[in-house]
Amino acid sequence: MALSDLLRPKMVPAADTAIIAVRPSTIGSIIRAAGEVSAMAIVGQLTLLAAIPVLARLYSPADFGIFTIYLSIVNILAGVAALRFEASLYGVKGSAQAYVTVKLILLAVFVTTVLAFSAGQMLSNLAPNRLGSLAWLIPIGMGGAGLVEAMNCWSLRAGLLRDFALGRLILPASMAALQLVFGIANLGGEAMIHAHILSQFVFIGYIGYRVTSWEDLRGIARAPWRAVFEKARREYKFPLFDIPATLASIAINNLPAVLVGGLFGTAFAGYLGVATRLVTGPVTLIASPLSNVFVAEANQNNNRGHLLGVARGLLLLAAGFTAVPILLLGLAAPYVVVPLLGEPWMPTAEIMTALALMGAAQALSTPLSDVPALLRRQGTRLVIDLVRAVLVFGPLLAGAQAGWQPVTVIYFMAAGGASGFALKMAASLYLLTHDPQPAGAATCIQHECLEEKTP
Repeated sequence: MALSDLLRPKMVPAADTAIIAVRPSTIGSIIRAAGEVSAMAIVGQLTLLAAIPVLARLYSPADFGIFTIYLSIVNILAGVAALRFEASLYGVKGSAQAYVTVKLILLAVFVTTVLAFSAGQMLSNLAPNRLGSLAWLIPIGMGGAGLVEAMNCWSLRAGLLRDFALGRLILPASMAALQLVFGIANLGGEAMIHAHILSQFVFIGYIGYRVTSWEDLRGIARAPWRAVFEKARREYKFPLFDIPATLASIAINNLPAVLVGGLFGTAFAGYLGVATRLVTGPVTLIASPLSNVFVAEANQNNNRGHLLGVARGLLLLAAGFTAVPILLLGLAAPYVVVPLLGEPWMPTAEIMTALALMGAAQALSTPLSDVPALLRRQGTRLVIDLVRAVLVFGPLLAGAQAGWQPVTVIYFMAAGGASGFALKMAASLYLLTHDPQPAGAATCIQHECLEEKTP
């Protein structure tokens, strides 16, 4: 089947159908396939990046800081919103079991959202005045993110790759558009958060309409609760082992902005948030699709020589199209940020220069980031992510305690982050070269859902 045919489903497949197939092929052909499938996701991210100069004039650095803190916490909590049960969608056989799994996911999202809301209300009095509303906004954003990820997994399981890619366009593009509209209407800094939540509902409504049928909805509603609880009992390894590793990885990417905001003020959290978005843009646009290519290729051909050849090709692509441009962007940042964003955003240029090395290391490690999970080395992945957390948060906390300047602290944090990503890439290459267990399964981690068997 040609890729163009695969991207044009005529109807929503039944829940017991999964069409996720990438035939073993040359590096050139699999990269072309990844480019076609990821095209709309790339457009969505470019839309988000293009909106930053306008948004920077509609909202203050403090507004961006509050939004960055909100988004960082939501991204962390979203990794556990469904207790990682969404990954078990690919291990089920038949429509009845698929409906039971989806009902379990919905139950998990509901329970975790209620718990997050209750915790937020208890802690709301401890938050500064401008952050008080996050106590109820964060649980809503977390629940929405959990449903978005589950719907992505459902789309991929059904083989609706075009709808999956369309969703990757709709989510960032609708958020950017709503933030622009709310900013022009002068609705206040909190409107950035409202736009994010509304964009989730836009995604859920539109993609849900495209990928689910009335038969699916009836099947989910009628799935027996006894079967749902039995499914949760059988799949206990997902929340037990996958959640700690997922939280550690997500925290590394999102928690620094929260800590910077608490240690140095919301304005610096805003500077860091914008700088991070600009520096990691190439990673999102190019390196993440390359990771999907590697996992799909591993599922089709787990020959070690073949996978090493694919890995070498993807690393070369990541170096040429992401790592080197990120380093050049870091060097050019002091000359382009002020004309692009305005004088108040000068610290963003220094932070971008600091983050460039870490961004380049992240770009190189991303294509092989799923190797530990593919080889069922979840313990190795957890240890690596914990070491990476120490390398990132250690310099950040130590520098703040020593009274260093914020930009200096971020430089040391970025150096630790670069070392962590280098360690992650080295460990992936070592496992791929020496591990006796062949790669043959896939996983649903880092918000990229692919086929996996229940561990």
